[in-house]
Amino acid sequence: MNKIKKSPSYHTGLLWIKKIGYYELKKPKEKANDWILILDETIGIGQEKLLVILGIRRCNIDFTRPLKLQDLVPIFVKSKKSWTGEIIAKELAVVKKELGNVIYAVTDSGSALLKSLRISGIDRVSDLTHFIALGLEKIYKKDEIFKSYTYELGQMRAKLQNTKYTHLIPPNQRSKSRFLNIEIISSWGIKAITALNSETVSIDDKQKISWLKDKKDFIMEMNDIIDIVKTISKELKTHGLSKKNKKKCISYLKKKKKGRVKIFADYMIIYLEKNIKYVKKRGEILLCSSDVIESFFGRYKNEISKNPMNGITDLALIIPAFTSDFSEKEVTKAIDFSTTKEIKEWNKTNLCESLCKKRNQTLKINLNEDKKYKMMI
Repeated sequence: MNKIKKSPSYHTGLLWIKKIGYYELKKPKEKANDWILILDETIGIGQEKLLVILGIRRCNIDFTRPLKLQDLVPIFVKSKKSWTGEIIAKELAVVKKELGNVIYAVTDSGSALLKSLRISGIDRVSDLTHFIALGLEKIYKKDEIFKSYTYELGQMRAKLQNTKYTHLIPPNQRSKSRFLNIEIISSWGIKAITALNSETVSIDDKQKISWLKDKKDFIMEMNDIIDIVKTISKELKTHGLSKKNKKKCISYLKKKKKGRVKIFADYMIIYLEKNIKYVKKRGEILLCSSDVIESFFGRYKNEISKNPMNGITDLALIIPAFTSDFSEKEVTKAIDFSTTKEIKEWNKTNLCESLCKKRNQTLKINLNEDKKYKMMI
């Protein structure tokens, strides 16, 4: 590749990123007997869903830290209007043929994903984060005190914004992953209760948050549940699940003996017991978190948010590009590996027709019809 004498344009840079993604996706994968898959699907604007399959060999996992993007190997990126268990299973058959033996996959509880793994005969380790989210939802979704607490938080935000008490307003509650993100309202509640007992906080400020006195026990209990989430997540997402740390986690959880805290602790023990069966031999450690694929999706969505109405386009190649180490040697290989024509061909084969293309076609037709109509009159 020739040396660059001037800064590339935006479109050139975008093409290079796509080429890097295409290269990472297409370069030969090691055939081995210890592959682990992480798979999930994400929804774009419109009906299309993007299915992504990432892989890592068990021998390459560093269980002293959580996974990072460059640890993963991109295996599959494709969009469809609907992914059924049968369709995903057909793609997994191709993946298994390419990789060799897949010992298990880490996924959330999506019905199509679960069915595809059953059909494919691949063991499934439940993703810890999604399991925690479901547990929190079971505890709090129909809980009247929780409903009252979140309602009062919303009312407080509405009443105090744009007033001299704006500094007191609680954080905005996310509608998506609401129960997984209760830490923000729990943390605020703890700080507010502490402020009620502080001599440095004004009487007026205390009056505005005095309603929390009746919710003190509930907030403290919620904070205890968040401590369980943090403790178990740190242990399992960093060091994986093994017989050794299963015993350590259960010992910790069995100390929780009251109310909702005990309910949640017992729920987490079920997770440990259910997934430990996939430990086939002494000393084996399981990968039990698919958080890394959410990081891929998060970065991808950040890019498409700049022009979301385009839907799913070949910018999806940015997902496998994230696995590159972006060294000069690898980038050079990637740019020389494919042509623009090959990128376009990949787009046609693996992605649905984009919303941008559909919109342009429709508006062009309408524009031509409008011109014909004006000529007629």
